[in-house]
This record gives sequence, C-alpha cells and structure tokens, in this order.
Amino acid sequence: MKKRIICCLKNEKGSQAIEFLAMFPLVILAMLIIWQVGLIAFSLVVAESAARDGARAAAIHDPNWAEVTKKSAQGLKVTISGGPGAEEARVEVQAIAPIVSLPIINNMEFPFTVDAVMPMEEKPDDED
Repeated sequence: MKKRIICCLKNEKGSQAIEFLAMFPLVILAMLIIWQVGLIAFSLVVAESAARDGARAAAIHDPNWAEVTKKSAQGLKVTISGGPGAEEARVEVQAIAPIVSLPIINNMEFPFTVDAVMPMEEKPDDED
C-alpha cells in the first residue's frame, strides 16, 4: 500500500493541465489590463486631437468651433469649454475613457481633461 501511495505521489501526469488552469486567469487578466491601457491611450490621443481641432477652428473665428470639437472626439463622452478670446483661443475637453467591463468591478470611470491653445488669427474683412 505504501508503494502505491509513493508511486501516485511521484506521478507527474496531468501536472501541466493543472499549471495551465492555475495560470490561465492570470494570462486573461494581463491581456485585459493591456487592452485597458490601450483604450486609455487611444482616448487621450483622440481628446488631444479634438481639443487642437476646436482651438484651431476657434482661432480662425469659426462660430461652430464646439461642433468641430465634438465631431473630432467622436466615440468619447466629452464636455467642451473655452472658445475664442482676445489674443488666443483655448479649448478644454473633459472626457471619460471607455473601461473594460469585468463582472467583479462595476462602474469604474477614468475621467481626464486636455486643453489646447492657439493664437487668434486676424478677423477677415467682410466684403459686401
């Protein structure tokens, strides 16, 4: 009987399957974390571009600069503030990055703010 127990304890059949089952959740979690970092980086780039586009539109006296900013930030939840000023146009975009949904973690948000500043262009003369 002792020999049988020792034989079973020294048997390594199935150990790879058990190691795989132990490591699989960690691999999936690592992939989700990498995906989330990519989503946040993408959101930052899109929001910065939208702020720059809006500031440029405001700097050339486009009355629809807020719409330009919203169209550039398509796919993100954004709040836009700022606009043309006397010497510079400043547009601030507050956005919320999309979050990978996990059953354990609910209602997580990653809000961030980016802004862009452009010098105001001379107002074009209206020719009638």
